[in-house]
Amino acid sequence: MSTWVGMFEMWPVMKRCTVVAKRPLMFTGAFGFGAWLSGLVFIDRLKTDRARKLMKEATERVIKQKTKLWIFPEGARYNKGSIQSFKKGAFYLAIDAQIPIMPVVFSQYYFLDSETKTFEPGKVVITTLPPISTKGMTRNDLDALSEMARQQMLDVFHEASKDLVMQIKIAV
Repeated sequence: MSTWVGMFEMWPVMKRCTVVAKRPLMFTGAFGFGAWLSGLVFIDRLKTDRARKLMKEATERVIKQKTKLWIFPEGARYNKGSIQSFKKGAFYLAIDAQIPIMPVVFSQYYFLDSETKTFEPGKVVITTLPPISTKGMTRNDLDALSEMARQQMLDVFHEASKDLVMQIKIAV
């Protein structure tokens, strides 16, 4: 949920952008309906062939309409103090389209009480890293590209999360 809040704050900066999200989010009432109307691409991860077809269509739209595609390479985000392994779809897309990857890192967040499922006042640090070029890369470069992007993002994630913990300690 916190990721969505950060996205809406960044939306004016992103311009011409759509998001890839897991299909169950489409059925979350008004949010899902509004997201669908806004052009979000909903992927059913259990139907791999259909998901690949939708990602191919999204790639074609990115190229044709000169737009951006926001993908969460972890899939679901768990606030456990690290970044999970990445799924490969975003990297296939970037290599196939020969478009850069623009890593955006959300720090760990401390405003969601996981036991009571309630929000409290808090902060999240959002950092945009320099683009990673895919020019000249092939699918043979996929694993190295994915790991390089994840490592860069992990370094920033840990630093931003550490800084946020220090800010919280100072404020208390």
